[in-house]
Amino acid sequence: MLIMKSQADVQTSTVTSLSQKWNEHTNDFVEKQKVNPFSGRYEAENRPKWTKGDPGYAQPVGTTAVRREKANKYIDKELDMLISVMRSMADTDARSGIRYVTFGPLFQRYTKISSNLVGILIRARKRNLVDFDGEMLWQRRDDDVIITLIE
Repeated sequence: MLIMKSQADVQTSTVTSLSQKWNEHTNDFVEKQKVNPFSGRYEAENRPKWTKGDPGYAQPVGTTAVRREKANKYIDKELDMLISVMRSMADTDARSGIRYVTFGPLFQRYTKISSNLVGILIRARKRNLVDFDGEMLWQRRDDDVIITLIE
């Protein structure tokens, strides 16, 4: 036996479904506002208590976490590219065996790849991949500054 739903039944079920989704959304929003100190609904006893060492401490959430992950992948890719370019053009010190490149030639070659050389160099120094003197490197003024590869 074939049961046919009337158009009114279909519209009612669709409206009920949408209504339930909307109610879930508003309830979630109200709960989030209870822990938001900038909302008028803030309830201090509901806010999460964080202590250093907790797994979620100082970690981004939501779309911020996604953007962070995307940015980290981009920076890792840029660092790999920089290190490979530096290795391809590096000279080696005969006494110590340290590989190095000067900023001027590196700038000339790397600007064909990316315009972010100085920022990526600073990030590479933070990650202990390279070392150089000074805070910032400037084209022409610092062309003779030696950048050493830490391997």
